[in-house]
Formats: sequence, structure tokens, C-alpha cells
Amino acid sequence: MFYRYSLWHSGFGDNSYAYCDQCGVLATISYTSPEFAALPPISNQYGEIETSWEPHLRPCPCGGSFRKGASPRCPYCHEQLSPTHAAVHIEEQARGAPRGWQWQNNWNGVYCISIEDPYNAGTLLQVEDPVLMPETEKARSRWSMLFSFGR
Repeated sequence: MFYRYSLWHSGFGDNSYAYCDQCGVLATISYTSPEFAALPPISNQYGEIETSWEPHLRPCPCGGSFRKGASPRCPYCHEQLSPTHAAVHIEEQARGAPRGWQWQNNWNGVYCISIEDPYNAGTLLQVEDPVLMPETEKARSRWSMLFSFGR
């Protein structure tokens, strides 16, 4: 099957990521997002999330969960994509490949991939900052933006 994709470098994007365990949608969590402060500390930045983050993430729109160890999937049949088979076309299309760049051959390193929605050209199958926030925190942050109580 033919699919379009975007390859992301988490270090340049200042984020971590996970894939949905059912549909393979990419979720990115930005370190500059206010929601990031609600997550447990991590030992490995700029790559796949740690399992301690999983309970803090909203479900995927498909009903699945963003999990460590999940993989991107074919947008047509939803089979997991093989990182070693993907290496062929990723390296063929990468600008840095002629200068020696090589694909990491896994779905948990610094690079992540977002597949284009085959039914909505130009739209990536991606969720940004899916961090759950307690309702009280959401309410408090909205009120603090509306009112300022200074001395």
C-alpha cells in the first residue's frame, strides 16, 4: 500500500511521543506545553514516552490508548508497520541519506513518524498534547486567565 508520512525528530521538536495501540496515530507531548508539568519526571527525553506517562494521557479518538511500545500502523489495513521495512523508503526519501544519515530502524528512538490520513489529503494522523488535566486544574486555569486578583 502507498501512504504519505512525515518524519519528526523529537529533539528538534522538543517533545516525546507515543503511538495508539489500536490505530497507530502519533501523539506528541511538547515539553513547552503547560500540560507537561502534570507528568511524572522522565529519564529519557526526546523519544518514546515512558510507561509512567500512560495513565496521564487521554484516549485516542479511535478508543485506543497511547502506549509505550505501540507502533504506527498502515492507514488502510491497520497492520503494524515494520521499522526495518520502512527503512528502505525512509532512507530513499531522506535528504541526509546521501551524506550518511541512516534510519534508526525502530519506533522508539528520537525519530517518530506521522502517517497522512488517506481520506483527507494533507492531514496527518496525529494528536498534540493529549495530557489529561484534572477538572479542578482546568477550571482554576480558566478563571485565572479571566480574573487577576492582585494586591
